[in-house]
Amino acid sequence: MNKNYYMVRAMNSEPKDFKVFFKNKVVAVGWSEVNFTQYENKPKELRSAVNEIYYAKKDMHPPLVGKKLNEVERFDKIKKGDYIIIPYYNSIRMAIAKDIIKYDQEAYELDLANQLEVNYLMTSKDFKTIPRNALSEGLQRRLRVRGSTVSNLYEFKDEIEKIFSQENYTWTSDYEEQENQLTEKVKEKLFQNIQNGTTNLTTGGIGLEYLVKELFECEGYNANVLSKTHFADYGDADVYAVKSDKFQETKILAQVKHHSGYTDDWGLTQLRKIQDESSYADYKFVLITSALIGEKIKENANSFDVNTMDGKELIDWIFEHLDELNIETKTKLGLSLVPQIIE
Repeated sequence: MNKNYYMVRAMNSEPKDFKVFFKNKVVAVGWSEVNFTQYENKPKELRSAVNEIYYAKKDMHPPLVGKKLNEVERFDKIKKGDYIIIPYYNSIRMAIAKDIIKYDQEAYELDLANQLEVNYLMTSKDFKTIPRNALSEGLQRRLRVRGSTVSNLYEFKDEIEKIFSQENYTWTSDYEEQENQLTEKVKEKLFQNIQNGTTNLTTGGIGLEYLVKELFECEGYNANVLSKTHFADYGDADVYAVKSDKFQETKILAQVKHHSGYTDDWGLTQLRKIQDESSYADYKFVLITSALIGEKIKENANSFDVNTMDGKELIDWIFEHLDELNIETKTKLGLSLVPQIIE
């Protein structure tokens, strides 16, 4: 039987999520209101059950629902011997699927109850861990795609075969782990500083808008900060970003909120007002905030196909492009330009 190749993301990629994966030697997904083990070899029935509980009664964008249900079915189709990549901070870890799907009630609160047992690749000391910058640019981009929990990576099969088989892909786990721990401490401090307004970004939210503009530019977009009178009525977005190639043009309007604690739903309301205008029918919309975003607002945004990025995800975005940001921007954020020695 032919082997397949997948990415399975550890939910919010937080330490508690990784603990479920690595301690229990599994990969896991959400939709924990549905016990996948009751629908083994019944993909249509599984899709129907997930749709009924999570999506059918909500006013959600149909293509988004289809995407989520495809991920459910994709996870269900992973078979024994398939290769799986798990994004792990700025690195990846690797696993080979076993044939045991299980439902773990203890992981219900984290929405990781539906699990597949795997064998993780190990070094003599720890999990085999490879930095993302050792991967091809295409595979790095695929692993960064937002909102994707289970992806088919078959187009990268040759590269993945080498990653799984060649010793020269081995990374020093002890060093990498120390670097990850140090990076996470810096991220947490930056998150607190941005929320508390103790950076040197321009006040009134303007500084954060220009930071988001620069991050879009790092992603290859042409971006502008819009004037406060750009939209009529109460509809509003702060940053416009556009990227074109020979096949498509992607246009994004981002509402940026410099908040602490939890953000409210006003930013979503402002974007929804713009969405209702026919002239913006081909735009993508995103709510970006320095605060956290409650589950209800995330669900509402999801239902209208509005992407969200909370403060933690914004910090991750900053660190993805740390080498590309202007020195002035990094200085305003209080990020030291002096390298450190890891003992």
